Amino acid sequence: MTSRRLAIQKMAHSGFTLFELLIVVVLLGIIASAAIPMLASNDPQKLNVAAEETANTLRFALSEARRTGGYVLVDGKSTSGHLKLFYSNSNADVPPAVGTAPINDPLTKLAVNLNLGANSFSSGVTLTPQFRAGGQPLPQLLIGPGLSQMQGFDGAGGGQGALQANSGVLLTLGTRTLTVGINELTGLVTLP
Repeated sequence: MTSRRLAIQKMAHSGFTLFELLIVVVLLGIIASAAIPMLASNDPQKLNVAAEETANTLRFALSEARRTGGYVLVDGKSTSGHLKLFYSNSNADVPPAVGTAPINDPLTKLAVNLNLGANSFSSGVTLTPQFRAGGQPLPQLLIGPGLSQMQGFDGAGGGQGALQANSGVLLTLGTRTLTVGINELTGLVTLP
């Protein structure tokens, strides 16, 4: 009877040992040491993540122009630090102009709006469109029907011209910069 009573008391007082708690603390420390640099504002990987996101947005815009045979506007002017995609016209108009509409992401069904600050893995990276035309960096890129033409724009009715070499999107994190390029003839999007 006493051995049974001891077994019941032992079960009633069971818990974690100091050794088990130390193991958990060490594991949490290892996980934190791996995760914190990715969330730090100066982590160089943030620039790489931002470059991939930017390149994917530009590729999607090019594919939509090819798929629809219409005009697609990559807009970096209406909201500073963002890239938004619109179905447009030859004047690079954005909604509410007739025949224009935001382009929706096929997965989320939401309007495409690349905002690097909204992603903790790329926050702190600034985005500056530099779609060159007439020797000037412009904030908008108009992709013509079936990719037959690409033009730099500075708003509807503003500065415009055929896309020139060294066009793309400049990304900056602290003192580091890189440019996601877009070829003025083929539309090929390149990462550094």
